[in-house]
Amino acid sequence: MVDRWLIFVISEFVSAALGFLWGFYTGSVVFLWIGGFFFSLGVFAATRLGFDRWKAKQRPKRKRP
Repeated sequence: MVDRWLIFVISEFVSAALGFLWGFYTGSVVFLWIGGFFFSLGVFAATRLGFDRWKAKQRPKRKRP
């Protein structure tokens, strides 16, 4: 099953691609900025959230007495 954060990251990159394509198609700088914002948000989510989730899985589980 796919984690929620992975769906979030994929949706950010799809939004960035749509923003860039629409910005290039219409020649609008605003949509290029929006695409860049979603791209940087997706990169941040992929690196920070992905690392945190991976690191949490690597820790040994605490044993309860």
